[in-house]
Amino acid sequence: MADPNKIVEDTASALVKRLNQALRVEYSLIIHYPYIANLIRDEEVKKLATELGAASIHHADVVATIISKLGGKPEWSFEPFPEGADTKKIFRMQLGKERLALQLHKGSAEMSPTSSYRETLSALAKEEEQHIQVVERILSILDSR
Repeated sequence: MADPNKIVEDTASALVKRLNQALRVEYSLIIHYPYIANLIRDEEVKKLATELGAASIHHADVVATIISKLGGKPEWSFEPFPEGADTKKIFRMQLGKERLALQLHKGSAEMSPTSSYRETLSALAKEEEQHIQVVERILSILDSR
């Protein structure tokens, strides 16, 4: 018969790995959001980008906290600012990252060993759906100008 403690430990280890993937994927550009916002001339886009950056920082803190509580170490990974990239290209990249983060958070919620982590990660996934809409709105505005 399988050791229940080993199963819980294996689940926690797999969850930490998945959450660290979310940190590396989605939060790799957040350090650059203030600079990105300064590049934007359109006030609506600037406001949306600033709000998106603040929400992403909050998500990163939540994910890092769960990783730590599960006994893992958050693996922060920040990308260099994309040289020569225009804001449309940056937000197209971010849209892909938001979509992947949504899937990672949903999957993490499903495999979470506790209801509190499940609820927290499910809430992050719902917010990722909103982030996707914000990035799509930003791209729509940038494409129209």
